[in-house]
Amino acid sequence: MSEQPLSEQSLSEHAPAAALTSPPWPRTVKTIAAVAFLVLGALAFWRFFEFVQMFVLAALLAFILHPILAFLQRWVRLPRGVAVLLTYIFFILVIGVVGLLVGALVQTQIGGLINNVLETVRGITVFVEQLLARLTNTTLQLGRFRLQLPPVQASQVLPQFYESLVSQASEFIGQGSSLVTGVAQTALVTLTRGIVTVVLSIYLLLDGPRVFTFLQKTAQQSGYGADAAILIEDFQNTWNTYFRGQVLLALIMGVLVSAALFALRVDNPLALGILAGVLELAPVLGQYLSMVIIVALVFFQPEPAAGLQPWLYTLLVAGVLFGIQQIQGTVILPRIHGRTLALHPVLILLGVLMGISFAGVLGAILAPPLLATIKLFSIYIWRKMLDIPPFEDEAHRGQDEDATEKV
Repeated sequence: MSEQPLSEQSLSEHAPAAALTSPPWPRTVKTIAAVAFLVLGALAFWRFFEFVQMFVLAALLAFILHPILAFLQRWVRLPRGVAVLLTYIFFILVIGVVGLLVGALVQTQIGGLINNVLETVRGITVFVEQLLARLTNTTLQLGRFRLQLPPVQASQVLPQFYESLVSQASEFIGQGSSLVTGVAQTALVTLTRGIVTVVLSIYLLLDGPRVFTFLQKTAQQSGYGADAAILIEDFQNTWNTYFRGQVLLALIMGVLVSAALFALRVDNPLALGILAGVLELAPVLGQYLSMVIIVALVFFQPEPAAGLQPWLYTLLVAGVLFGIQQIQGTVILPRIHGRTLALHPVLILLGVLMGISFAGVLGAILAPPLLATIKLFSIYIWRKMLDIPPFEDEAHRGQDEDATEKV
């Protein structure tokens, strides 16, 4: 009896049964697939790291603008697309107004700050010249031996250094057409990246919730839906709280430093306060950098306030800045961040340094929430490996239930 070909109806009838009886992958195949997926993902991350940075910037912009979007959806009852459009219109208007106001306020401050920096460089140069002059006239006695540096005058060494700088600058400026072309290309690339970043952030605001919903549904297929929901909530709280807190902290520190420097009659207090606020975005490291820069500028300030000696005036300013940093670390920071990060400052500093070496300023800003995220998932994995409740609330709940049963 010859075999008859299956009809379309019979194929459709057998298809569900074939799908249900599809054999599972062996553990070896699953391991190979997982390793291959991780390797390809790491290679793609390394090869297209530039686009990863753009995506991260877009995600940061979406995080910052999400509260405005949530307000428009919750209280004004607008569709999500319209709310996103109004959010970006409001964002552009605020950036434009703030840019004009700040530009008008700090125009003279920035000019004075530049003059102060130049004066500081000149003061450092004079100090180095005097130090070299003293060293060349100093004789070291080591037992029977006398050591004396070559009698090279600092006034001859420093001009040679200046001439080298001037010649290099002249050579650089001499590349007129190539310099203009390079600036134009850089501006075009920056503009293109900015547009792409804004477009990506719009899509993230529009479809961001769908991504987390997809992840939770995927976890539900393997029975880990509840765990995924808790992890996603903790992840969102960590990043949202951190970035909003850092922006608020930068504003507070900018105002405090500006007010303190204005009261101490330091030159260009507003510009230095803005500098301190911007550097505050880089956790731990930023406050030390701002303090070093401000103290150096104050030390070489042409006319210290109240007729004080430069070293005494610098010590006074440094003490006030140190006090502000202590208030920031013990009072302001815990109230803004709470226990969102729960990381030791040394660990945060190491993370910031590694982030700078890996991705520059962006790496420094992202290091603390990344470390907190790694800690979140590491604790979950560790608890699951030890077969204990993966979340602290669940562990406390289990201990309470055991105590109740014993009673």
